[in-house]
Amino acid sequence: MILNISNSSAATLLPKDSSLIEFYGRWLIENNQARTSAPGASVQFSFEGTSIYAEIEGESYWVVEIDGHEHSSILTGVKQKYALAENLPTGKHQVTLSKKSETPTTEITLFSLSTNKEGVFTKPRRRPNRRIEFIGDSFTVGYGNEAKNAMDGDVFEKTNATKSFAYLLGKSLLADIQINAFSGRGLVQNYANHTPEWSALKLYEYTIPGIAEKQPNAPLWDYNSWHPHVIVIFLGINDYQGDFSHTKPAVFDSVYSAFLDQLRSKHPGVKFLLLSTKVWPGDDLTPRIEAIVQAQKGKGFKDIECHLMTSENTALDGHPSEYSHQNMANQIRPIIARLGKWLQR
Repeated sequence: MILNISNSSAATLLPKDSSLIEFYGRWLIENNQARTSAPGASVQFSFEGTSIYAEIEGESYWVVEIDGHEHSSILTGVKQKYALAENLPTGKHQVTLSKKSETPTTEITLFSLSTNKEGVFTKPRRRPNRRIEFIGDSFTVGYGNEAKNAMDGDVFEKTNATKSFAYLLGKSLLADIQINAFSGRGLVQNYANHTPEWSALKLYEYTIPGIAEKQPNAPLWDYNSWHPHVIVIFLGINDYQGDFSHTKPAVFDSVYSAFLDQLRSKHPGVKFLLLSTKVWPGDDLTPRIEAIVQAQKGKGFKDIECHLMTSENTALDGHPSEYSHQNMANQIRPIIARLGKWLQR
C-alpha cells in the first residue's frame, strides 16, 4: 500500500538519528538519507502509535516484521511514503524492515520514517553483540529461493534474502549480520567470464556495490566501522561452475589466501568458516577449499575451518530452495556458534 502523507504533525525520523534507528548490513548514511544495495540489509526501530511509514526510493521487495512476527511484504519503486503497517494496536511496537531483493545494478534510498500524528519514536532494543559476516554469491543471496522449480518466474520476484541461510542464521543466533554477496560473481572469475574486471572481491570493496560499476567515485567501505567475530565465505562456485575455462587452481588458492590475510588485518581475532559445495561439471571447488584450509593450518593458523554444504538445488535456475536454505543453516549453525564461542553450556 502506498500513501502520501502531508500531515506535518506526524513524528518523523531521519536516518541520521542514529540513537533511534539501527542499520544492519552495509549502508551509507549521509545528507539525511541512507543508501544500500545489500541483500538482507535492514532497519530496526521502535515507536508508540498505530501506523508507520517509510519514505523510500528504488525498486525492491521488503519484509515488514512487527513485534517479532512477519506482518507484510511491500514493493517499493518511485520515491514515496509507503505504509509499513496501519491500524496496529495502541502501544509500543518493534519494527524490522528487511530488504528481500538483490539489487546488483542500482541502489535503494531511505529518506525518513514517520508515524501517525499521535505517534512517537522510542529507543530500539539493544543491538546484538554477536557479529557475523557472510561473503558469497547467489547461494548466499538466496537467489530464486521462493521458486517452485528451475523455471518458476523471474529472479526479482522469486529471490528472498530474508529466507537465505545467512539471514536465517543471523536470526537464530541473535547476531548482527552483513550479507555481502553477489550473484554470478566468483573469487577470481565470474560465471562464463562475465564482466571479468568486477569479481566478487572487487565489488566487496564498496559500500554500495550496486552502483560501483557505473560510478567511478563510488564510496569505499570503511572496515573500521564494523568488525565481525566470524566470517563465512562461500565463494568459488562461479569460478568452477559451467562449461567454460575455469580458474587455475594455483591462482584460486593464491587469491583466496591473500583475501584471508587481508581480512585478518582488517579484523584482528576474526574466525573463518570456508564453505564449498558440489559444482558441475568437475566438482573442482571442494578440493580447492580443503587444500586452502590445510595450507592455512600448516602456516599455524588456528582460526579457520571448512564445511561441504549439501543442498537440493530445485529452485530457480538450479539454486537452493527455501527448504534447502533452512537445511544449510542447520548444517553450519553449530560450527559458527563454536567459532564465535556462543555455545551455551
